[in-house]
Amino acid sequence: MIVSWNDRLIEGGEFSLPVSDAVFLRGEGAFETIRAEGGEPCLWTQHHARLCFSAKKLGLVVPGRAVLLDTIRRVIAANHLESARVRVTLGEGCLISAEPLPEEGGEIHVVTSSCPVNERSPLAQVKSTSYAENMILLRESGFDEVIRPNTRGEICEACISNLFFVKDGVLHTPSLKTGCLPGVMRQEVVQHLEVQEGEWPMEVLDSVDEIWLSNALRRLRPVASIDGRELSGPSTKFADALSRVSGRDSSC
Repeated sequence: MIVSWNDRLIEGGEFSLPVSDAVFLRGEGAFETIRAEGGEPCLWTQHHARLCFSAKKLGLVVPGRAVLLDTIRRVIAANHLESARVRVTLGEGCLISAEPLPEEGGEIHVVTSSCPVNERSPLAQVKSTSYAENMILLRESGFDEVIRPNTRGEICEACISNLFFVKDGVLHTPSLKTGCLPGVMRQEVVQHLEVQEGEWPMEVLDSVDEIWLSNALRRLRPVASIDGRELSGPSTKFADALSRVSGRDSSC
């Protein structure tokens, strides 16, 4: 792997951090995981805007937009990739890596958790490297995803995804007031489809017809079961609409 560390390409993916680096010591960093197609980062404008928001909250400096984009392109090209999983990690320095897109698995099965997202946290809606809580929940669940409430018991988000659900023929998603991360694919769906944003208790998930997960890499994927309850499968109405939105990010 060839990575960029502070705009310098490094063979073998090895680089050095100062012992005082806050990302390593305390998780005080911001990151973006970006899908790339044809050597270009998809939804780059949205990813860059969120990185700037996260960096401001954490007191970090973001490299110039044009410089950052050029470096991402160089890292993708240096690794001889067309489609890629790009990660930009920002702390006292800026690390950019690119690797092949992970293979998309089969059906997605999810469970719910009582472990809440703190919507009042200063890190709410920040794409922070302090991700251990999410990864522990996901790993210990043994499932593909874990849907979490906020401290008020409202549907919030999954560990590495936003979620949409269909109930009574209407597409819904938790509003940003719940403390969920403002995902770039979530933003695309809300901008281009009729979606009801709101706050609902977790119990609503017991009677939904469809659940969809969204993130930059998976784009939009239907859920096959939740807490052992089989869902009926994606309806043509929403599958077609969401597929059209998902395909928009190919215009990088």
